[in-house]
Amino acid sequence: MHMLPLSTLLTGVTLSFACGAGTAWFFHETDQAPGPMTGTASVASRQSASQPTGMNQFAAIWSQTGPATESAPAIQSAAPYALIKSTATTEEQKLLELAQSGPAALSRLIQRYGTENNLHAKDMLKSVLSSVQKPEVFALSAQLATSTDAARRREGFELLQHASTEPAGVRNMVKQALAHEQSPEVLVQALVALKSAVVEPAESGAIVSQLDGLTQHADPTVRSQSVLQLAQWDKSGSAVARVSQALADPALEVRTAAVSALAQSGMRSDQVKAALLSMINNANENRDLKDSALQALERFALSREEYAHYVQARSRTGL
Repeated sequence: MHMLPLSTLLTGVTLSFACGAGTAWFFHETDQAPGPMTGTASVASRQSASQPTGMNQFAAIWSQTGPATESAPAIQSAAPYALIKSTATTEEQKLLELAQSGPAALSRLIQRYGTENNLHAKDMLKSVLSSVQKPEVFALSAQLATSTDAARRREGFELLQHASTEPAGVRNMVKQALAHEQSPEVLVQALVALKSAVVEPAESGAIVSQLDGLTQHADPTVRSQSVLQLAQWDKSGSAVARVSQALADPALEVRTAAVSALAQSGMRSDQVKAALLSMINNANENRDLKDSALQALERFALSREEYAHYVQARSRTGL
């Protein structure tokens, strides 16, 4: 079955996605009377005409939004990036307005998201749907997050990261993923979708336990996200040891996440202070991370010897 271009949903306005040299963004009224056309406009016209006439029923869904706007000239690939970005933003805003115009419009966008193969179009649809806090979008997200296909599960959790109407439902799906998910890419998106909240103590303890275990995951991005979440969810101070270990993790992104976790949570202990001092005195440590560690140490009481190390480290980094 042939699929209409995504932009057919936009009141007869066709959008072509730029994805490399020789491609262009352009607008064209698909419902204007036939006339002489050249260049990319004529190509777009022929492509539109090749669609089965029966599929034009999709365009009729948006008829209530008014007539198509005046067609703009083609934007060549050499056009300024700001102009291309502005065009994309305009089309995304149109899609958002359509999604919010009623259940039928939203249903069509959800249906199109499920069948869209163009990555640029799918990203735009994902951005639009994630901005719409409706039960239909949550249902789509849940369906994707529980799919047997890892790529679709990842998409589901990406959408769930923006959900605000079903926090308990999101947590339940995240907890299932933390317990059983094998794909690091899906785990990372599930972790990002987990929002810190005040919940029943048993549930909070179970989440902290899951996060604690994932700080030892083989994938560094999973470890870094787990450290960030653990610092947010732990209220008992039990996460201090894990965050201190993360400050010495072989992966820079994990060490960076650990310093960020300290800054966000205000976590303090002698163990953390010792790990930060070790970091600033490590000649091989990343300079920017040393700067962050120095800032984190400002919240700690330092001994005379620790203060001397602190001052020397600040001098070496130029602070």
